[in-house]
Amino acid sequence: MNKIQKVSLFGLFSLSLAIAACSGQKGQNAVSASDSVAANTISAGQVIAVDSSASYLSWKGFKPGGQHYGKLPVSAGELDLKDGVLRAGSVSIQMNGIIVEDLKPEDGGNKLKLHLESEDFFDAAKYPEARFELTNLPAEGIKATELTELQGNLTLKDVTKNITIPVASVVADPTTGAYTITSKTFTINRADWNVKYGSKSFFTGLGDKFINDDIELSFVLKTK
Repeated sequence: MNKIQKVSLFGLFSLSLAIAACSGQKGQNAVSASDSVAANTISAGQVIAVDSSASYLSWKGFKPGGQHYGKLPVSAGELDLKDGVLRAGSVSIQMNGIIVEDLKPEDGGNKLKLHLESEDFFDAAKYPEARFELTNLPAEGIKATELTELQGNLTLKDVTKNITIPVASVVADPTTGAYTITSKTFTINRADWNVKYGSKSFFTGLGDKFINDDIELSFVLKTK
């Protein structure tokens, strides 16, 4: 390789790094959002409750040169899960209970929490819960321990979209009969749910003051 080629490649590499730094880090395993569909119907006699004290949704957001992350509590949930076969289910997420983990409350954590819960982002006063309802499960259901994905309607603010979440594992406790469902890390585009603040999808001229549209998510869901 001659000197000119080396300089050109170095310049291209440097430019790539600069673009990445200015655009904000991207999340991984992006899932597409499509129109909502009918949710599977829950049969009352086959319901097991989600343990809200042991279940949570992890989140991570990106901006140029940095990121923030934390958790969201699960406020309620139920699964139509009898004899190890999943047929339906829904989970509610407490949007007015956002937890920021990368900043101490006195060092900006409380300020960030209040901003995320404000009208700029998720408007938690008006929309205190997000909801995920399972769809597209066959009538006969599917064995829970064989799940590789969960398809469902995600309602965030006043928008409902259908997404498919990759599943990492489903473990059944042989002693208690409780299930633990763990997702893989996945990414949604907040613009699909009209979360507009600092988004290039809605505003121009933001310079490096934008916030990436990607929100990286994962969850742990346990039943009682």
